[in-house]
Amino acid sequence: SSEGIAPPLFFMLCRALPRLAIRQGRHDPKWVKRLNVLLEFQRRPPVPEIPQTEEVQLKQPIEPHKPLLKSRRSGVLAYKMGCMSLWDEWGERHMVTVCKMDRCVVLETRTLQKHGYEAVQVGMGYRGPHRHSHPQLARFVKAGVAPKHHVAEFRVTSDCLLPEGHVFNVRHFVPGQWVFVSGWTKAKGYKGVMGRYNFSGQDATHGNRGGGKRRSHGAVSQGAAVSRIWKFTRMPGHVGPDPLVTNCKVFRTESTRNLLFLKGVVPGFKTGVLKISDARGQTSLRNRHIRLPFPTFVPAEGVQYPVTMQQTPMERDPFLYPELPLYQPDD
Repeated sequence: SSEGIAPPLFFMLCRALPRLAIRQGRHDPKWVKRLNVLLEFQRRPPVPEIPQTEEVQLKQPIEPHKPLLKSRRSGVLAYKMGCMSLWDEWGERHMVTVCKMDRCVVLETRTLQKHGYEAVQVGMGYRGPHRHSHPQLARFVKAGVAPKHHVAEFRVTSDCLLPEGHVFNVRHFVPGQWVFVSGWTKAKGYKGVMGRYNFSGQDATHGNRGGGKRRSHGAVSQGAAVSRIWKFTRMPGHVGPDPLVTNCKVFRTESTRNLLFLKGVVPGFKTGVLKISDARGQTSLRNRHIRLPFPTFVPAEGVQYPVTMQQTPMERDPFLYPELPLYQPDD
């Protein structure tokens, strides 16, 4: 225990220990495990104080406008932080995925006159200058931002072009709206057809039990006369990383830490990069009753905005009407 040791001496002892000895392993001695418990408060950052309201100011002036026909806003980049559970006003539990928009900035704008198409280049995170080429560093210097970890382009319409150097806020999305999320799935290694394509397998009959026959794919060609295996035949192979897209609903936003809480699961592992934009296709019709900010969130001067915003709860108690489905007519 540390009661008999002076606090300065105790911390000097902790700093003098090698870094590998502090890591908690399976067969560590008791004194190492005890030291890990005592140093837990140093490894975890303190809980931040999140205010209820705040006043937002933009570095560059942007004029808000009403959306035109087929207007398309820019998307954002975010890191996947993990999953957790949140409860609404009725006490219903929602599984959400936490995404963080870390210093998401507009780097360049593509126009029809100069490039032949309209898009916005967005950068996120931070990566050291020694890991970038000189043309990439020149692009960051021109935009007046630090070197970014990931850069992506989003196609937009002419009325939704944003100035270079604009920093995205999590208020770009409205709680309750549907978004289009794209990312890369986890790498799961070499899998058979049952694990890769969900094949049912063969019958466990007599003579078909040993040698892995039950989990094999069976015949793959048309017989000895043809002796040809067609392209794209489902065979064993590597599973992931593959590009995957999904539709999610924004459950909550928190502007102090730029956190976005999405209902459901999104592709990728923790700290993976995600591209989040407004819903597309048939899913975009679910956002007709929501007034989205165009071209992005533009705060009014001298107005205090709430930091944490959550989607509107259901009108009826979901636990008092078991015969009704647990979704709204607009979903």
